[in-house]
Amino acid sequence: MVEIVEGQRVSSGDYGRGTIAAVFGSEVQVLWDSPLLEGTTNRLFTHDRQFVERLTRLRTDDEGREVPI
Repeated sequence: MVEIVEGQRVSSGDYGRGTIAAVFGSEVQVLWDSPLLEGTTNRLFTHDRQFVERLTRLRTDDEGREVPI
């Protein structure tokens, strides 16, 4: 099981990049950097834990770029 913590940056092929905002047992809220649908403003989505465990976790390198862990 992958550790899921608030504040962790993540990346998804479908959603782009985002930050884990909250963890509620089997559900995880992610605040995505950009809205999923053009013309909307909603960026906070609740996903099941299994989906979030499959996301690429990111870290900031020495040059300030986000790179996969």
